[in-house]
Amino acid sequence: MTNIRNTPPSSQKAPVDAQVKCTHRERDDNYARVIATPALRSRIIMCRDRMQWIVQKKEASHAGPWRAEGYYTCRESLVKACGKLGLLSDANTEAVLHALPERITGTPQ
Repeated sequence: MTNIRNTPPSSQKAPVDAQVKCTHRERDDNYARVIATPALRSRIIMCRDRMQWIVQKKEASHAGPWRAEGYYTCRESLVKACGKLGLLSDANTEAVLHALPERITGTPQ
């Protein structure tokens, strides 16, 4: 017996990224302005108004929203807070944070 599948050949499938629509809601998993994801349930985002960086933690329930752990307008404070939260163990995250402008006001639109 042959197993027949109704899926298109891989050349006809849409890329995974094309299927996920980014949102403007900071609590959503697919928020558009995620800067770094240093841990499985932690991330750093730019707020939707580009006025501050926010360190967020995912609620215990996988379906739960992201909640703010802290709000920062200067890079130095953000890096210090991430260090205290143990979010700088990944060299890539640390590099991304150090590449941010000194203040959020220096972030391009």
